[in-house]
Amino acid sequence: HIVTPMRQDQIALQLYTLRRLAAADLPGTLRSVAAAGYRSVEIAGLPDVEPDELRRMLEDNGLRAIASHVGIERFREDAGAAAGRLAALGCPRAIVPSMPEEDRATVDDVRRFASELGRHARRLSEDEIGLGYHNHSFEFEPLDGTTVWDVLVAGLPPGIDLELDVFWASVGGRDPIEEIAATGDRVRLLHMKDRAPDSVPRDAPAGAGTLPFAGIVDAGRVAGVEWYIVEQDEPVDPLLDVTTSYRFLESLAIGAWA
Repeated sequence: HIVTPMRQDQIALQLYTLRRLAAADLPGTLRSVAAAGYRSVEIAGLPDVEPDELRRMLEDNGLRAIASHVGIERFREDAGAAAGRLAALGCPRAIVPSMPEEDRATVDDVRRFASELGRHARRLSEDEIGLGYHNHSFEFEPLDGTTVWDVLVAGLPPGIDLELDVFWASVGGRDPIEEIAATGDRVRLLHMKDRAPDSVPRDAPAGAGTLPFAGIVDAGRVAGVEWYIVEQDEPVDPLLDVTTSYRFLESLAIGAWA
């Protein structure tokens, strides 16, 4: 791949960050997202809306869905229906946001889960939709002399992306920069949430915590990361926090909008 610095148009927002606001007023929330400067969003935590209606609301605000979190249960229930919803939304990538506890009790369980993701990826590819996996911190805990993460990454079939959450990797004891380098052939999306300097792990707007974001962006550039996605699980002031994160990442980016 061609190595280029992060561009302004590679910054996106995980709408899960604004889930409480969206539950009360989805159209108004999307207007605020656009007003903060975002042009691309990742879907999760929104109220139930038909995909064509959500697509229209996004387009009305100059926004597009670049990925959507889809729980593994949705694929297990009806992978075709999940693919159809993503296609109607015009969304090119699904991200499995977590691994159920029963699927990670042993190394063999994790290998089976990795193989299952391969099956779902093949089904999604029929609609030209990609598939990825998003980490929390549990993946980095010890498991039979290794970790869930290392077994998963080794067992994933070709073509499945990683969405590395740099906050959760840090909470799990990994250096996000080293992890991006180690998975550089797969990591295509980063969740750019910072880590507050507290004894109990707490997320913070990008640039307002302790993680080395300039180095993270540089590692992402080398790895060929496509999307740098602002997210917080527990924002203090959701709209202010996502605006703060956007302005900070914008300061690390180059170039105008494409």
